[in-house]
Parts: sequence; structure tokens; C-alpha cells
Amino acid sequence: MTQSSTGPQRRKGVARAHQLFRLWRNEPDDPVPFYDLMAREAIEDLEREVGFLAGQRIADLGCGPGFFTSSLRGAGAEVVPVDNSIDEASLQGDPPPGFVLADAGNLPFPTGDFDGVYCSNLLEHTPHAPKVLDEISRILKPGGWAYISWTNWYSPWGGHAISPWHYFGTRLGPALYERRHGGPPYKNAYGDGLWAVHIGSTLRQLRADSSLTVVRVEPRYWPRLRVIMRIAGVREVLAWNCVIWVRKR
Repeated sequence: MTQSSTGPQRRKGVARAHQLFRLWRNEPDDPVPFYDLMAREAIEDLEREVGFLAGQRIADLGCGPGFFTSSLRGAGAEVVPVDNSIDEASLQGDPPPGFVLADAGNLPFPTGDFDGVYCSNLLEHTPHAPKVLDEISRILKPGGWAYISWTNWYSPWGGHAISPWHYFGTRLGPALYERRHGGPPYKNAYGDGLWAVHIGSTLRQLRADSSLTVVRVEPRYWPRLRVIMRIAGVREVLAWNCVIWVRKR
């Protein structure tokens, strides 16, 4: 069974968009409500897609302080939380129990070790996103699943703190931001915590992997508008945060 929570409850339609935007705007100063809601929504979405999580062995890549790890465990899964930063994993206190300090592009796990991989908002924070995708494929069991989500570069928030200057490119955009603000952002400056990752190239790599099947591609915050993901170029801007569901053959 999925765990219950006293946090903000999932809304629908325009009310949900407003709720997410409000919580997201407050996330830098008060991250818990936003990530608590996203983590509980993730469990609902996962169980609709892959069935009950109880008993499944799942890698939570880029786990941070463990919001998703906690929800996955609340649903009965055996979760291995992984991050390459002890500081990120300790943002809410001690790292989540069982925490593994590792690079997601070079994981210390045997081939075929996991039933599922949950990879939320990691790809844009590594200079080697293709290696992460290769590792996800490697550690999945046959029949296993992966949820891969990230903020695509050309979305309104693709540059994170430097947005909207990122629309001027990966060199000029950061330079213009620094000229205006007197220096780089305190966190996730381009080339130091943030890199450009695009939907098209990510899909091409996953589809070229003969051991994987791309099940579905959708915008994370408004999945009912997944039709836009069929339009190259448009999806890079409007998706805001891309989700790719895959299965291991």
C-alpha cells in the first residue's frame, strides 16, 4: 500500500498547475512541501505504470536528501538511495539510511541488480548524461523499468538560476547572467552543477539501445498534454520537465 501523508494533496486541472507553481516558487526556501507532493505523486504514477512496488528492488539515482526514497519505501519497496554528493544527501539532516555515495555514470552494482530505477532531475546535473543512461540500462533486470525525468535545456527553467539567459546559449547565456548579477549563481552554475540535456538526443540514445523499449514520453507536470512530445522542437520548449518511461527487454 502507498503511504499516506498530511502534506498537500494532489489537485487536478488548473488547480494542480497553480498548486505546483506556488510550491515550486517557494522551493528554494521551503523545499519539503514541493518534494513531498512530488514524491507521493510519483508513487501513484509508478504503481499505475509498473504495478505494486512492494518487494521491488529500486535504485533512487540522484536521491538528494531522500524524499523519493522515503515514499518508495513507504510503498514497500527495497530502495538503494544513490547520490554523488554527501552535502546534497544531508540537506535535511543525515543522509537517507542505506545511502550509497557514487557517480550515477559508474555505479557500484552488478549487472541486472534492480527491478526498477527512479532517476528524477539528475541528467541535467551531470556532464556525462549518456553514461548515466548506459548505467541505468546495465543495472536493470530483464523486464525491469526505469523512470527518467529531468529539466530539458530549452524549457523556461532549463537554465535553472540563470533562466531565461540560457536561451542565449551555453556560453553567452551564463556570461550575460554574470554581467547582470555580478557573478555566477550560488548553485548550479553552467558547467559546475548544470549542463544542457535535450529530449531529442536522449530519446535517440535510449531507442538505439536494443535492450530497452521506450514505453512513453510525457511532460512531468501536465502528462495529459503528452501529444506535444511528438513534435520535435516544440517539446524542447513546452515540456518544462521531461519524463521518459522505459522497460528492459
